[in-house]
Amino acid sequence: MKKAAAMLLTATLSISILAGCGKSEQPSEDQQTADTRNVEIQATAQTTEIISPEDDLINYTVKDLELNDVALADYVKGNKLTMINIWGTFCGPCISEMPALGEIERRYKDKGFEIVGLTCDVYDLHGNYDESVIADARAIIEDTGITYPVLIAPTQLMLDIGLQYVPTTYFLDSEGNVLGNAEIGSKTSVEWEDVINMYLSQE
Repeated sequence: MKKAAAMLLTATLSISILAGCGKSEQPSEDQQTADTRNVEIQATAQTTEIISPEDDLINYTVKDLELNDVALADYVKGNKLTMINIWGTFCGPCISEMPALGEIERRYKDKGFEIVGLTCDVYDLHGNYDESVIADARAIIEDTGITYPVLIAPTQLMLDIGLQYVPTTYFLDSEGNVLGNAEIGSKTSVEWEDVINMYLSQE
C-alpha cells in the first residue's frame, strides 16, 4: 500500500513538473521526448507524505555531478543568504535565466550571498543516475557560464517538498532556515535582485 501511494505521488509529480516548466513556451517534439525521458523519477517505498521544507531542507545528503555524496548544509551554512534553485535540463525557462543568475551570484557574493543549483531530472525510472542527463547538465553549465555549484536533487527531497514546478527557488538564512515562501517560476534579473535585497536587508 505504501509503495503504491509513493508511485502514484511520483507519477503526479512528474506530470506536474512537465506542465509547470512548459507553461511559458510550447516545447518542440524533441524537447517533449527529452522531457518524458528525463523527468520520470522513482519513489522510495516508505514515502507516503509530504513534509514542510522548513523542517530539514538542508539536512539532505545530495550528489555532486561526479556522483560524490555531499551535505547540502555545507553549501548553506556560513552564507548570509543562500538561493536554492531547483531546475531541470529539459526546462527552457530554467536555462534561460541561468546566465543572469550567474551574474547576480558574482555581484552579490561579497555580501554573503550564494546560489546552489539542484537539477531534478538525473534519476531514471529505476532510481539510477542517467549519465546522459549529467552530461547535459555539464554542457548547460558551460554554455551559460555559471560558476555557482550545481548538485543533484535526490528523489526523496523532491517528494518531501512536494515539487510540482521548475524552476522552484528557496531562500535560506545562514542557519538553513527557509525564508518566506518558495518562488515559483523564472524571473528577470531585476525581479531576483529585488527579492535578494529584501532578504539581505532583513539580516
